[in-house]
Amino acid sequence: MAAKVQEAENKRASKARIREGERGQWWPCETTDVELRELQNEGMISSHWSFTRDSDVPKPEAGEIVMTKAWVERGLSLPCSEFFLSILNTYGLQPHNICPNSYLLLSNFVTLCEGHLGIRPDVKLWQFFFRVKKETKDKAMVNCGSMTFMLRPSRMYPPHDSHESVRYWNAGWFYEKNASVPKVHEGLPQFVNEPPEELASWSFVPSLAQTPILEKAARRISWLVHDGLTGAQLTLSWFSRRIQPLRYNARLMCAYTGADDLLRVTRHDLPADSLKRRIKTLVKIPRGQQVPELTKDIYTNDQCPPLNTLAEESFRTILRVPVTGDTAEEAPDDDEEEEEQAPRKAAPRPTKRPRAKASGSEAGASGEASAKKPKTTKPPPLDSRKAERARIRMLSTAGQGTRPIIPGAP
Repeated sequence: MAAKVQEAENKRASKARIREGERGQWWPCETTDVELRELQNEGMISSHWSFTRDSDVPKPEAGEIVMTKAWVERGLSLPCSEFFLSILNTYGLQPHNICPNSYLLLSNFVTLCEGHLGIRPDVKLWQFFFRVKKETKDKAMVNCGSMTFMLRPSRMYPPHDSHESVRYWNAGWFYEKNASVPKVHEGLPQFVNEPPEELASWSFVPSLAQTPILEKAARRISWLVHDGLTGAQLTLSWFSRRIQPLRYNARLMCAYTGADDLLRVTRHDLPADSLKRRIKTLVKIPRGQQVPELTKDIYTNDQCPPLNTLAEESFRTILRVPVTGDTAEEAPDDDEEEEEQAPRKAAPRPTKRPRAKASGSEAGASGEASAKKPKTTKPPPLDSRKAERARIRMLSTAGQGTRPIIPGAP
């Protein structure tokens, strides 16, 4: 019995080592029928799904696309949203090139724009807040999870506390029938099992000054952060309502009306204990703390005030607005931190202006004045003066009434 237990432990350890060695690649499919039926019953995927257990690499048939359980749990359902397609097109990505935690960031961004600002999510506003971090192995970009979206330094944005990584997400893949939206888009791009090529958009930093509504949106976000809005609150807002933010919806989240709203993927709410358990898989909750209550909720029933109608006190200053225009590029995070921590260079000392030569009586007068001026000796450095005083005090006799005279001393 002990030998069998040891053998099972060795297999698990070996499997973990192999997986670590294949970081950034597909892992043999471990999806189960039970998992997909559960997602289907909750309305998060359609009934047109399939998988091939233990298959090494996804090979979808015509009309199929590759999905993973991790993406669905973080807000992606079919047909996908226009915003998600815009992200793929702007950065030249396949869905599997994006790390799972970035799916949660995208879903929260949609919730922030639609639920708190009353506007459609905009790629330009996204680029203002987030930069690209490339994921490499042996200096080459990996295929699965090729890039992660990271918040730019000093941006005022709801703090996001997600798990550092989603372990083995590249083993939970399956196929689903692609879905289009008539007169809107043709669905997700055809599957290409390759890492992306780096584009200029990966380092592009837009200027919001040329788009007043986006500048107001960023300033409003700054106010919401000051008011206590967090990433966990954004996640609770869409997850508790069973809304998939990266799924196509003709209406904004702020128009949500209740359990029968078509924004939802199902009419059935999750039980409280199930909701908390599943939120913990998305949001990092410190040990010993409970899942936070939803206190900073989105607007509903079309009650979100338009940005142009808000008073000035409903906005705050944006930190570090780019000033170089739409073509500016921002250095990586590490470089920016080094610039902030480096001491400022001292300003160059002004050069002394040459004195004009005096002529006539002025030269003679100045010569006489300099001749009469007594020469003064430069006092010794402070440390040597203190040492000299101490030496003289030691040599002085007790009761001496006069103070020793020290040249150069005050």
